[in-house]
Amino acid sequence: MLGNSSRGHLTYLDFDLEIGPGQGRDYSVVVLRSPAGEARETVHFPFDELQLDSRLKDLQIALLRSGSKRRQILSPEEQAVRAFGSTLFNTLFVGEVRSRYDVSQERATRGDQGLRVKLRIAAPELAALPWEFLYDSRQADYVCMSRNTPLVRYLECPQPIQPLAVAPPLRVLGLIANATDQESLDVARERQRIEEALKGLAKKGLIELVWWETGQTWRDLQRAMRAGPWHVFHFVGHGGFDRVRDEGLVVLPDDDGRSHFLVASDLARLLAVHRTLRLVVLNACEGAAGGKRDIFSSTASILVRRGIPAVLAMQYAITDRAAVEFARGFYEALADGLPVDAAVSDARQAVSLATPGTVEWGTPVLYMRAPDGQLFNLGVAPPQPELTLATSEPAPAPPEAVAAAPTPSRSPTILKLDEPVHMEFVRIPAGEFLMGSDLTTDRDAYDDERPQHHIYLPDFYLAKTPVTNTQFEVFVEATDHQTTAEKEGFGWAWIGSKWERVKGADWRHPGGPGTGISQKADHPVVQVSWHDAAAFCRWLSEATGQSFRLPTEAEWEKAARGAEGRLYPWGDDSPTDKLCNFNGNACDTTPTDAYPQGATPDTGILDLAGNVWEWLADWYDADYYANSPARDPTGPASGQYR
Repeated sequence: MLGNSSRGHLTYLDFDLEIGPGQGRDYSVVVLRSPAGEARETVHFPFDELQLDSRLKDLQIALLRSGSKRRQILSPEEQAVRAFGSTLFNTLFVGEVRSRYDVSQERATRGDQGLRVKLRIAAPELAALPWEFLYDSRQADYVCMSRNTPLVRYLECPQPIQPLAVAPPLRVLGLIANATDQESLDVARERQRIEEALKGLAKKGLIELVWWETGQTWRDLQRAMRAGPWHVFHFVGHGGFDRVRDEGLVVLPDDDGRSHFLVASDLARLLAVHRTLRLVVLNACEGAAGGKRDIFSSTASILVRRGIPAVLAMQYAITDRAAVEFARGFYEALADGLPVDAAVSDARQAVSLATPGTVEWGTPVLYMRAPDGQLFNLGVAPPQPELTLATSEPAPAPPEAVAAAPTPSRSPTILKLDEPVHMEFVRIPAGEFLMGSDLTTDRDAYDDERPQHHIYLPDFYLAKTPVTNTQFEVFVEATDHQTTAEKEGFGWAWIGSKWERVKGADWRHPGGPGTGISQKADHPVVQVSWHDAAAFCRWLSEATGQSFRLPTEAEWEKAARGAEGRLYPWGDDSPTDKLCNFNGNACDTTPTDAYPQGATPDTGILDLAGNVWEWLADWYDADYYANSPARDPTGPASGQYR
C-alpha cells in the first residue's frame, strides 16, 4: 500500500505487524500485510514479570542519565538500552516474520520508498512496552530512527482519514495546565521552550501558536476549542493513569485551582468533535501509559480510538533540551508536508544529533489511525464549502418521518463534475434546522429520533443522486477495488420481508449468480459496504484534488427536511408510487431519476426517500439525539453499527 506523496517526499509501503494475545509467555506474531506477503510465528517473550520490571526501571534510569550530559562514545546507559532493544527486535522478528521484513525492506529500497512499520498490539500486557527502542543489530541502528522505517502504534480506523486541506499557517492551540495541589510547573519555562522550538516556523508564517490565556479548566478548554479552527492541540501538564478505571487521564485545575482528573474518554469527547483537529501532542507524564487488561487504556490510545487521527505522547519524563529539539524537528517536518510518522522520525534524529549519546529520542510515542500518516495537505486552500457524497446499500427504504422549523431559503448552487465521473452536486446553505422528530407533529417518530433539537450546520454540497452503477464501475476500473461482498463471497439482499445472506451476491450481481447490472447503468449501486462507500470517496478526492466524504447524519437530514420543515423530502404528503420506490412497489431498484415528483423542491435532490438506503459517516447510537452538540454534529466517536 502506498502512502500519499507530499511535495516530492518519500512514499511508503506498509509492514503491518500484530502481536496477538499470549498464553504464558508465548505470543503469536502475524504479518498482516507487507510487500512480501503474510506470515505467522509463535515467539517466546524472554522476560518474566520481575525481570521485565527490572529492565524497565534500568531503562528509565538510562534515559534520565543519558539526557544530562554530552558523550562522544557509547555510554553504559546507551549500551543497556541497545541491549534491551536488540532483545525486543530478535524476539519479534523471527523466522518467516524476519524474512518478510527483510524482503519488504529490499523492495521498498528498490522502489525508492520507505517501509512504514505499523505495530498493532492485541496483548494488553505488552502494549505499554517501549517498542520504540527496537534495535536491528544487522543495520546497527534503531528501527524508528530512520525516516525510511518509521514506527507507529497503529489503530485500525473504520472511518478513513483524509488529509485536511490547509493554507498555512498550521494553527496550534497551546494549553499549560497547572493545578495548585500538583507539583508546580514552571509555566514561563514551558512556554519559552515551545516558543523557542517554533519561532522560526512562526516567522515564516508556517505555524501559528496560540496560548489559551483565559483559564485552564475543562470549561475553558471547551471554550478554547470553539474559538478555532485548530489543527494541533499541544498540552503541557500533569497526567496519570487511573488503575481502578484502567484508563489514562490528564490533570486540569478546577474552579478553585485544585486538581480535576479528566479521564481520557472525557477528553476525547471534548476534542474529537472538532474536525480540523488532526493531532494532539501530550507533554504530560504517562500520556502513553496503559494498563494490563485493555490495549485501549492509555490516554493516547483512547484519543486515537475516539477519532483523533494522531496523538504524540511521552512514555517517560523528558529533559528540556530534548523536548525543545524534538518539538523543533517535529513541527518543522510537519510544516514541510511530511507524514506525521516521518516527522517523528526526523525529530528523533534531531534529538540524537543535538545530544550525542542520549536515548531520549525514544521517549515520544506516536499513536496513529491515518493509514498513510498524512494529516494535512499544506499549501492548498480548503474548498469552501466542502463537497460530500451519498452512496448506497440495498433495502426498501421507508421514508424518514421529519419535522423542521423554516429557515430563510436561498437558490441552490449546482456544481458539475465531468471527470473522472459525471456527477452533480447541490449546495445546502448554512443555517439552523430542527433535527429529530416530535410526536406532536409526527406520530410515526421513532424513539431514537427524539428529542427534536436545533442544529447549526455550515454550507456543504450533496450529490444530487445516490452513486450509480456506472459511476461506481469507473472507480472499480481505475483502482481494481474489490468490494467487501466480493472478498467474502456473500452479499445481503432484502427477500420477502427480511434481510438474507446471498452467496455470490455483489455489486455486479445484486441478487446473486445469474443477475446483473447491464440494464441498470443509472440505478444506484448496491451490495456495497460502508468501507466500499468510503473508498469511493477517497478515490474521488485523489482523482479531482477536491475533498469528498460521506455526509453526516445531520447533513443528510437537513438536505431531506429543507428550510420549510418537510415531513418527507417532497413535502408533507404521504408517499405514493408516483413519489418514490417504497414498500416493494417496484420490486427492484429503479433509476435515480425515476421519481422527479419526489425530488426536494428547494434543491432538486432525488431519492432521499425510497429506492435504497444510503451510507452516512456517523456511528449509530440510540441516545445520540439527546446528547449531540448543537453545532455541526459528527456522530458518536465509536459504535457497533453505521
